[in-house]
Amino acid sequence: MHKFIHIRINIKKTSKALGLACLCVPLCFSFLSANVNASNSTASHTHALFVLSKDSASYTNVVDLIVADWVKNNNRYTIVSKEEQRKLENMLDKTDIVISLGTGAAETVFRQESKKPHIATLITRSSFDSLAKQYFGSEAVALKAGISPIVLDQPFERKIALAKKLLPKASQVGVMVGAATKAKMTNYSQSIIDREMNPQTLVIDANKNPIRQLDPIIKQSDVFIPIADSHLINVTTAKWILQLSYRYRVPVIGYSSNFVDAGALASVYSSAEGVAKQTIELLDAIFKEDYIHSIHQPKYCTVKFNTNVAWYLSLQIPKGLGIEANQCNL
Repeated sequence: MHKFIHIRINIKKTSKALGLACLCVPLCFSFLSANVNASNSTASHTHALFVLSKDSASYTNVVDLIVADWVKNNNRYTIVSKEEQRKLENMLDKTDIVISLGTGAAETVFRQESKKPHIATLITRSSFDSLAKQYFGSEAVALKAGISPIVLDQPFERKIALAKKLLPKASQVGVMVGAATKAKMTNYSQSIIDREMNPQTLVIDANKNPIRQLDPIIKQSDVFIPIADSHLINVTTAKWILQLSYRYRVPVIGYSSNFVDAGALASVYSSAEGVAKQTIELLDAIFKEDYIHSIHQPKYCTVKFNTNVAWYLSLQIPKGLGIEANQCNL
C-alpha cells in the first residue's frame, strides 16, 4: 500500500519532466561570473567562451565538468550568464571558440553572426533545425558557418532496445510525437517493425484535449514511448501519459531523469556527464585540419529505472542494464 501511494504522489512531479530536466546531477559550481580566467596563462593558449541560457544547475554542471578538463593545458575561458549576454558582441572577437548551452544561448550567438567555431550543446535536434533555418536558411549553411551541435535527443533505437530488454514479450508499442518530431514517425515505426513489434502511433495535437487523444493508444499498448517535442507538448502531455499508464498498467519509457522520478518505468537520456564528455572530445577534434562541422548525435547515455513502478507492474529489471554516462550498448 505504501508503494501505491508513493507512485500517485510522484505523478504530480511531471511538470519537471521535460527538456533539460534530465540533467539533474548536482555539482558544486563556484565560478559563475563573467571574465573568469582559468589560470595566468599566456595569449598563446586557446580561449573558450561559454554562453549559458540559464544560470541553473542544468547548465552550470556541464560547464563545470568541461572547464575542469579544459584548464589542464592552461587554456583560458570566460563564462557569460544570461544576464550578461548584452556584452557578448565584444567578447566574440576575443575568443577562439564558443560553446553555447541551451537553445536560448545558441540563438543569442546565431544572432551575432559570429565567424568563430561554435559548439551548440544542450539543444534538441528540432530546436537546432528551427534556429538554423531562421538564421542561416538551412542546416547545411549553418554547418558551413562553423557550427557543430551536440543534440540531446537519444536515438530512438536505444529506447526500443531498452523496451525490448525490459519487456521481451511486448508486441504493441505506442509512440507519441508532436509537430516538431512528426516527420520522423515513419523511421520510428520502421525501428519498431525491425524488432518484430507493432507500432501504435499518435501525432498529438496541442489544440485538442490531450487525454482523449492519449487514452486509446495507451490502453492498447504494451509499452508507451513519448518523444520529447516542444515545451508546450511536453508540459501538456506528461502528467496525462503517466496517469493513463498507471491506470492501464502500461510501462512508459521516458526521455529524462525526472520522467522516471515522476512515474515512468525507465528513461534513456543525456546526462550532464555524458554531454560534457562528448563536448570535451569535440573540443579536442574541432581545431584539427581534417575536422568537418556536423550534427553530433549523443555518443553517451544514462539509463535510469523506477523500482517502485517496476514493483507495481510486477516487472523484473534485468541485471546490468543500468548505464551511467557510458557508450550505449543496448
